[in-house]
Amino acid sequence: MTPDTVAGTVAAGEPLPVGARLGHYRIEALLGRGGMGDVYRAQQLEPVSRIVALKLLRAQRLDTAHIAYFEVERQLLAQMRHPAIAQIFDAGTTPDGHPYFAMEFIEGSPITQYCDTHALSLQARIALFIRVCEGVQHAHQKGVIHRDLKPGNLLVDEVDGRRLPKVIDFGIATATNLGQGRDVAGTPDYMSPEQASGDQALVDTRSDVYALGVVLCELLTGQRPRAHGETVTGNARTLRLPSEQLSTLSPADADALLAHRQQSLPHLQKVLRNELDFVVARAMRFDRSERYPSAAALAEDLQRFLRNYPLQAVPPSRGYAWRKFAQRHRTGMAAAALITAALVIGFAVSVYGLLQARAQRAIAEQRNAQLEKVAAFQQSMLEGIDIEAMGSGMAKGLREQIAQHTPDVAASFNANLANASTADVARSLIDQDILANAERAITREFADDPALAADLRESVAKVRLALGLPKQAAAGFAQVAKFRDGSFGASSPKALSARQQQASALLEAAAPKDAMVVLDAALHAASGLPANDPVLLRLRMNQAEAIATLGDRPRARKLFAALRAQAIRLRGERDPVTMDISNDLAILLGRMGEAEAGRAIMEALVPMRMQVLGKDAPDTLGALHNLAVMRIMTGDKQAAVRLQQQLVDTQTRRLGAEHPQTLAELGNLANMLNDSGKPEQALPIAQQVLAARTRVLGADHPQTLKAMLNLASILARVKRFDEAMALQKQVADARTRLLGPNHPDTLFIQLNRAPTYFQAGQPKAALAQLDAFLPVARKVLGDKHPQVQMGYDIRAQAAADLGDKALAIASYRELLALREAALGAQDIKTIDAAWNLEGFLRKRGDLAASDELRTRYVTPLLQAQPSALDDDQKRMAKTIRDTEASEAQASVQKPIVR
Repeated sequence: MTPDTVAGTVAAGEPLPVGARLGHYRIEALLGRGGMGDVYRAQQLEPVSRIVALKLLRAQRLDTAHIAYFEVERQLLAQMRHPAIAQIFDAGTTPDGHPYFAMEFIEGSPITQYCDTHALSLQARIALFIRVCEGVQHAHQKGVIHRDLKPGNLLVDEVDGRRLPKVIDFGIATATNLGQGRDVAGTPDYMSPEQASGDQALVDTRSDVYALGVVLCELLTGQRPRAHGETVTGNARTLRLPSEQLSTLSPADADALLAHRQQSLPHLQKVLRNELDFVVARAMRFDRSERYPSAAALAEDLQRFLRNYPLQAVPPSRGYAWRKFAQRHRTGMAAAALITAALVIGFAVSVYGLLQARAQRAIAEQRNAQLEKVAAFQQSMLEGIDIEAMGSGMAKGLREQIAQHTPDVAASFNANLANASTADVARSLIDQDILANAERAITREFADDPALAADLRESVAKVRLALGLPKQAAAGFAQVAKFRDGSFGASSPKALSARQQQASALLEAAAPKDAMVVLDAALHAASGLPANDPVLLRLRMNQAEAIATLGDRPRARKLFAALRAQAIRLRGERDPVTMDISNDLAILLGRMGEAEAGRAIMEALVPMRMQVLGKDAPDTLGALHNLAVMRIMTGDKQAAVRLQQQLVDTQTRRLGAEHPQTLAELGNLANMLNDSGKPEQALPIAQQVLAARTRVLGADHPQTLKAMLNLASILARVKRFDEAMALQKQVADARTRLLGPNHPDTLFIQLNRAPTYFQAGQPKAALAQLDAFLPVARKVLGDKHPQVQMGYDIRAQAAADLGDKALAIASYRELLALREAALGAQDIKTIDAAWNLEGFLRKRGDLAASDELRTRYVTPLLQAQPSALDDDQKRMAKTIRDTEASEAQASVQKPIVR
């Protein structure tokens, strides 16, 4: 293979030559070979140029069934961020299915070699080892088990004079997960008994704790522990302790060992025998349930050693506790020795008890604070996972693999993949492999601290909610709320906060009835909170949202309006809770046909969110989206399209062209273009959005149905009526089945079918549709709703086409009353209804009534100065003049029939 040649298949037993290409990487040198694979120094060529360590795993070959899981695993590995972990930059597979990992290149030396070369003291070695444990704990919290911890994978380098340990080679964790059968991955001398047995289902984080125990023994004594039966499943389980191994050293070996550790042999043996023997023994227990439960627990015990506190691994005794106390307070003890023996003993015992209690409390408080920080960090990291993008990446990777390896089945594979949701696969894997494991760990590790366990479960629930698992999140919040109800009382702020989050999750999971049950009880319990309490305000906001979702929008509007006024008065307009209430009220007003009122709120809200949250914050972008919708609903089409195009560009830049949020903004842009008289531009955009929504979410998902309805509207505009009516019927049937026949969304689509029938030349079908649904829609949606007003407009036009002038006149009268009440006498929609009614009355001979309508509504528009009219009013005036001129000319030219 010549330099810069792309590597094809991996030849068994042969290393890659210098200059070979593997993905974006060019091989520069072979660094080492092992049972699992080879490690190379490589140059990354794009998108950035840097030196990496590239590990090629020869022992594993991925088949097609494992590609999706490998994609999720490599995403998780790349998300590990810790100073003691070598960053994994990338991962992939060779053309013949061998996985490889590109990771941070570390020029350090193995931890044992580094410590000996620099003659580090026992304390310095342990401090360095603690940093390693912290890195391993970080990986465990990410759901990743190393499986091959040994000095060669624990490198130490120096940066600006500071020792920095790095854990490398986490790739073996992924390779092992993807392996089949009972193949054992790892290094036998450092392998736990359960890992050596070959049953990988038994391997968990405690297997890494075992390997850390082996490394610790080697750091302390220069030798690995001589374990008979410890790495096999036999009955012999004896372990020679580190202090015992020192007694077997030859004088020459003992001198070399002591020179590297700055210790005398008796002192080193004493320290090991009294304390550190117990640490190594506990870390390497044959029964994993008897080991340290985590790498963090091992590190904590070693920290206690460095700080002269009693170790958890050492059997408790008064003498041991006293010795540790004396070590911590040597100066005080020396001074106290000058006093009488009785006073010394009494004073020391009293002080010991007090200081011990304070120290234990301080340790507990520090541990809780650290755990809270870790939980918050992990929560933010997991919440930031883009599930949809991860799913799209999995799908893309699968298609590429199939096209490359089995192109003859690519077409059928792609067809089947279109019916699957790779985002759901990624979401399920993260839920099962990370979050479920986290919950089990919380139950196991924090049984003695249920309050902290509840806080951690709350963090897991928040992650689930952010990842699009609202049902599971609601169950987690419910568990947290139940504990806090019993421990602190149902009226406590922490319990009410959990209930509020549970209700929000239930609403997001489309379970408003269940949410109402939670909210009713929570609001009763929250009656004692101050009126300006944010939890109380959010509970009331959730209540209004649930009522609106269940269909009683007028009541929800009153609740939202009163709540917003109270929040502004008590917390101010720029408060986050107040802004959320304003946003939800504006949306509800738009849905109820009061778009002008909703727009007024949004025009004020958008600049506030930009100033308080930032222009690219999710809530700010959401407000911009809502404002664009309000502008189009109020007739400001050009401004709406401009703002919506900006949103599409922003989300494409932030998230990518095929991200769900980008697709949502694209769908909105298609609607606005259609409403602006540009359906040809809107059609391909709407088709793109529907295809993506159906593939990712399924045919019955609300977002898919919305995309289907939008496309139907555009198809009707370009006169492809058969396609439009088929899509509308599909949406109506699905909403009736899922939401019920009288739900606002169901009635909206049922009314929307009438104008399509009419435009398709089927006025009888349009009237039949309106007769069936317009009365109940008016009752549910309200007189101000545009869809209700549209229904009366179409009824009038269909009746006129069928020659039923009485029904046409009655419909226009009703429409005029509705529009004037909702929009005012000067609105062009009101004028249009009055002008049409005037025409029918004049043809019927009712001149007095027609003249009255013209004088009140039409004449003021026609006589107004053009400078006083907006573009829509000018177009309306021109339409009236042109139509009436054409009618007058037709009347003059009409032949007389005798």
